[in-house]
Amino acid sequence: MVKLLAPGGTQAMALAVLEAGADAVYVGPAGWSRRPPEDELHDEEIREINEFARSRGQEVKVALNSVPGPQEISLLFQKIEKYIDWGLSSFILNDIGCIRQLHQRFPGVNIHASVTCAVCNREDLRFYQEIGADFVILSYRWGVEVDQIRAIKAEVPVGIEVFLFTSLQEGIICPGRCTMSSYLRFERWVDSEGKDHCFGSSNRGGSCYRVCQAGWDLDRTNGSPTKRLGLKSSPSLILHELPDYVEAGVDYLKIPGREHPDGVMRDITRFYRKVLDEVQASPASVEIEHFVPEWEQLKYRWKVERVQRDRFRIWRAGQSDA
Repeated sequence: MVKLLAPGGTQAMALAVLEAGADAVYVGPAGWSRRPPEDELHDEEIREINEFARSRGQEVKVALNSVPGPQEISLLFQKIEKYIDWGLSSFILNDIGCIRQLHQRFPGVNIHASVTCAVCNREDLRFYQEIGADFVILSYRWGVEVDQIRAIKAEVPVGIEVFLFTSLQEGIICPGRCTMSSYLRFERWVDSEGKDHCFGSSNRGGSCYRVCQAGWDLDRTNGSPTKRLGLKSSPSLILHELPDYVEAGVDYLKIPGREHPDGVMRDITRFYRKVLDEVQASPASVEIEHFVPEWEQLKYRWKVERVQRDRFRIWRAGQSDA
């Protein structure tokens, strides 16, 4: 049975989406999960969320998908060992070496290769499976279709996780392979645990400034721009693909939105729980269309919040301390 995975950007959000019907919630420790501090959690909050989830038979997945520096490897595994002692057993990672080391040191845990691993083809998926990943998160930029998922499931012994959103247009920025924000604004500090926070570089545990969403002149003729657009479009929530995803054997359907308001993510989770239950109960005869009016309302709410947050991050990128 496919599982519904929802975001926990705050402790309140994590508890709300679990109560709304998510099978699992993903959370990020401060400085380790590619988000600004306001969308990450302290360890004690993660422990409390896990206790709540376990009491209900639900899962908590910990995103540690920044790229640690050499001096941070021991800090990362100290944190993982603490989480395992608390009963957590599922982690989302980006770094190749850390995925392999985690698999070797703790073979019983579940490892998700983050979307920021930027897999591009089946051989990439095979590689991550061979070094220890149990699940691979497919990028929404990949243009994933159900026949591709069927081929993956037939040829590569790895679980598949897909986002419940898709890009509205093809961009040239690939998640996990962009360093643009750090050239515009970069803040650095070391916390009490010794973690080196690099705000402005999501790859190093901070957050991007969404500058790809701003207008860019991609080509000029005689000094005048001939094309002005964002390098990457904002994605949109999906609906009609759900029956095909379930039929193809997707393992996790992932709702994005750790940075959005708690109530928005609660309502979106409740909606997808309702749709997924109906799809799994009668996959051959489900009537998706009667969900469209509510879906359109939620798409609009989600888009408004995302656009506002992107604009704020773009503005923040211009607030240089220099």
